[in-house]
Amino acid sequence: MWEITFLPSSKMPDYDFPLKDRFEVAEGTMAFVFETSSDFTFRAGQYVEVFLKNAPYKDEKKDHRDFSITSSPQDKGILMVATRMTGSAFKRSFAEVPIGTISKIEGPFGDFGLHENPNRKAVLIAGGIGITPLRSIIKDATERKLPHKITLIYSNRNKEGAPFLKDLEGWERENPNFKLCPRMTDKEGHVDADFIKKSSGDLANTTFYMVGPLGMVAAMAKLLEELKISRDDMRFEEFSGY
Repeated sequence: MWEITFLPSSKMPDYDFPLKDRFEVAEGTMAFVFETSSDFTFRAGQYVEVFLKNAPYKDEKKDHRDFSITSSPQDKGILMVATRMTGSAFKRSFAEVPIGTISKIEGPFGDFGLHENPNRKAVLIAGGIGITPLRSIIKDATERKLPHKITLIYSNRNKEGAPFLKDLEGWERENPNFKLCPRMTDKEGHVDADFIKKSSGDLANTTFYMVGPLGMVAAMAKLLEELKISRDDMRFEEFSGY
């Protein structure tokens, strides 16, 4: 979970949700689960704004963050986000406040989500913690048995630092329409045009979704342009920092 830069959205309702659980999902990365009310709904790929009340640590940065939702809309009664633990005051507080602590949640916001046309393929490209909204999309598609053909190109330094990798491997076994194509850069190098083409197959009639740090998203867009993919067939979600 990284702090995200989005276009401004209209005011949405806010909620007071208790922290239900937190756990590690990769080296240096934790998930945080809130217990939600029955009137809270969202679409896979959206995000929320999290405010910590009475945070034990403070610094010059803001006391709230925007986080992609990584749980599925089918996960009734919970909301999960995830983040790299970078040592900031907000994240130290997030990691140490007692279970049951109430946080204000605003949202959901955003329109980043899977296209509706089941005859059009989806190729998702994620870097590191950029997997968070895509995990929601893949889990939701698997649970609802959507007919969309989905390929995930997932880049990390190594398996130990790849958030939700085991979940994704499980959904690949469960969902015949989902293919996972991991790339561990420490041993295999960075994602290049050949890897994208090999993983994606026929590039026609495909929408490409890219999520990760700004530099990674820009690099992937450039590779797709080299493969003659139109910008109209690309969708982006840029993570601007930790």
